[in-house]
Amino acid sequence: MALLAMSLQHGEITLWVISENKLVNFTYTVQLMALPISFVAMTLLYFYNKEGFRTFISLKIGFVNTSSSEENNWRFVGPLVAIPFTLGTMSYMSVAVISQHGQVNESFYKLTPLVLLFAATNAWTEEILSRFVIVAGLHGKLSSSAICWISSLIFGLGHFFGTPNGVFGVIASGLLGWLLAKSVLETKSLGWALLIHFLQDVVIFGAGAMVLAGQH
Repeated sequence: MALLAMSLQHGEITLWVISENKLVNFTYTVQLMALPISFVAMTLLYFYNKEGFRTFISLKIGFVNTSSSEENNWRFVGPLVAIPFTLGTMSYMSVAVISQHGQVNESFYKLTPLVLLFAATNAWTEEILSRFVIVAGLHGKLSSSAICWISSLIFGLGHFFGTPNGVFGVIASGLLGWLLAKSVLETKSLGWALLIHFLQDVVIFGAGAMVLAGQH
């Protein structure tokens, strides 16, 4: 994702235009170019570790009792991770919205479908590349703890230039990455990881839409 963004910023890749706003076009191009990469990564993973692929290729979210005590735990742990992180992201993004005079108006509502689309595609792509590929690819080869830390490191460092950014972004995203990797390992599913990630991205892209709306 970062490499795509840098290539676009340097004009090495042409923006796909869907809006008068350059930032919307930039985000749209990054998301749609990254999406196929996630499916290529999944294909390569399948041939590399079929057992790991089949073990974790699920989107279920365990709200009902199952035979797995670890999966049952995530009926409670999932919301305990989702709610504080989402509230924290809202607090962090509110600073940008307020300082840049963001608004919720007609322009914002017009951007809402794109907010949901970008949140979904970004959550999917990043969870496949920094969670599913790592967890399923290394399952049975390294300890669960090592897998969580590797996923955390990749996800955290990838946000140095992301949102949130800087050292704080690396630490916050790294912590979230560790927890999401743990959820995948314990539930044998991407469900909780995708949901929690999607919620963060709705807040982030939603805040961006408010800022853009305030400029009109």
